This record gives sequence, C-alpha cells and structure tokens, in this order.
Amino acid sequence: MNLLRAFFINLYLSPIQTIHMSISKRNLYTASLAVSLIGVFLLLTENFGAWQDRSSFYGVVEGYVWIGSEKAFPWAQIGILALSACLLFTAYTSFKGYTGPEDVSPEQLRLGYRASMAEIGLTVFFALGFVLMVLDSDWWWLDTGFYGALVAGAVNLWIYRQLR
Repeated sequence: MNLLRAFFINLYLSPIQTIHMSISKRNLYTASLAVSLIGVFLLLTENFGAWQDRSSFYGVVEGYVWIGSEKAFPWAQIGILALSACLLFTAYTSFKGYTGPEDVSPEQLRLGYRASMAEIGLTVFFALGFVLMVLDSDWWWLDTGFYGALVAGAVNLWIYRQLR
C-alpha cells in the first residue's frame, strides 16, 4: 500500500522535487565538492581554448590558452585564476557543509550560489574575450578547460539552489 501511495505522490511531483527529496544534504555537498575540484583541475591542467593559422613558411601555427600561456599573457592567467577562485570558494563551502551541514549558514549558502553564478558569467565572459582575440584565425575552438569550468559552474548552481 505504501508503495502504491509513493508512486502516486511521485506522479504529481516534478522530477526536480523528487530528486531533491531523495538526495541528502551531505550527498549534495559531496557532489559539489567533487565537481568543483574537478573543474579546478581541468582549468589548471588543460587548455581553455586554442587556434590554428596557416603560414607559408611554417605550415600551421598553433596557439593555446592555458595557465602557462605566453601568447595571451597576462589575460589568460588572470581569467583562469579568477575562475579557479570561484570554484575553490564553492569547494571550501561544500567541504564545510560535508563535515557538518549545520555549520553552513544561509549567508554562506547564498555566497556559494553567487560564486556559482559568477563562475558561469566569468566563463562566458572570458570565452567571448578569447573568441574576439582569435576571430581572424583560420580555426579556433574552446577546449576542455572552458567546458570543465562551465559544467562545474552549472552543476554547482543547481546544487546550491537545491540547498537553499
């Protein structure tokens, strides 16, 4: 009988409400911590974007934007460090919530939510800056660091929305 009642209750709830009801706060903090640290790892170890140009002398000239990039110095480093700072802040808040969910104040949750929003906004802003920088190249693409930061920001935004 309880199984039948649970089925009809879930039938009227949206999938987001059903997921929210079945995941504990500690698991949400754990997921946020893992996603944030993976995003930081991808930002610091992989390319944010790259481009190629044809050259009559060299053949193909390639350029990459990453933390050690000399062609986009200092803008690449500033952008990647700003994105990493947002993710590290959400990782810190998530770690605090993982160790003791009651230790996280509503203000810290609000700041984590805003840091996730800032992460998405800054990722898009720096991607647009990269695109403007390489628009005249023959080929260009956004790479693993961009997608890692964007996905980490979006997942953290969803998690912090569930935690609020």
